[in-house]
Amino acid sequence: MNALLAIIRLLRLPNLVIVFLTQCIPYWLVLRPAILRAGGIPVLTPNTFGLIALATVLTTLAGYLLNDYYDRNIDAINKPRRVVWGKYLPASIGLLSYASVLALVHILAFYIDFTLRPHSHWPLLVFPGVSFMLFLYAWQLKCTAIIGNLLVSVLCALVPIILLLPEERPIWLSSFQQPERMQEAVSLVYLYALFAFVTNLMREQVKDLEDFMGDSACGCNTLAVMRGPRFAKKPAAFTGLTAVILITILLFFWQQTGAPLYQIIAGTLLLLLPSLIATVLVFRATGPKDFSTASLYVKIVMFAGLFLLLRSIPANIGLLGY
Repeated sequence: MNALLAIIRLLRLPNLVIVFLTQCIPYWLVLRPAILRAGGIPVLTPNTFGLIALATVLTTLAGYLLNDYYDRNIDAINKPRRVVWGKYLPASIGLLSYASVLALVHILAFYIDFTLRPHSHWPLLVFPGVSFMLFLYAWQLKCTAIIGNLLVSVLCALVPIILLLPEERPIWLSSFQQPERMQEAVSLVYLYALFAFVTNLMREQVKDLEDFMGDSACGCNTLAVMRGPRFAKKPAAFTGLTAVILITILLFFWQQTGAPLYQIIAGTLLLLLPSLIATVLVFRATGPKDFSTASLYVKIVMFAGLFLLLRSIPANIGLLGY
């Protein structure tokens, strides 16, 4: 039973769902409706969108598999119940699993490029490029101060932006018909990217603090190990404060632009309040348990933000696939 639970945790299914929704919601409920209302013709169909989303999710999964392979000694100290490679399954299976998923990602990248035939060949650049960056992170950059955290956060921010690449021409043409609507839609996609960057950066910083004991024992030179948890709490709390300020500005913008009262209340309860609590917990933390609780609040913000960043849901949502 413990082996099964460890393998399920290895897949990080909630995180993969968040990655999928980070692409699905901005595209199907923001960008695509704006293109259609402006009289444009979107490039992506449900099938081609599904291929891109699948490639994105599998790229993320490959990163998780490789990261757990390299972190198996650290996790044996920090999270012994979650260790899979070397405990329930041979470590070599970890590399084989990573290579298999990565090969599938590259096959999908070639197929997407063949199907869409973009002039820039962006699928052949984005997916192999992101995979290489995740390899560098798991191999070397994870155990560095700040750089690894920033890299992962930037890659998370790219998740919603990827969908702008195939729709570049429809966005450009539709902008001549309804420039304000298209600007608003594209800006909202970038807002999702900014939200992903800030929340993931805080989560990565909190995670380094939470894993201090194992990182220190295994020579992983994160900021918490190099300068001590007391010092590392400061940039993590600063990132949390940044999130609080950005969410406050967003709530004020909603209030000024006539957003529904329920959205403002939900944003206060599910975005602002958890961000504030997580920031205070990090600043006043005395042990791993406090950091684990702070990480939970950050995850609440990450998940709630996927839905609350939307101003409205298109009335003809059922027709958006045609």
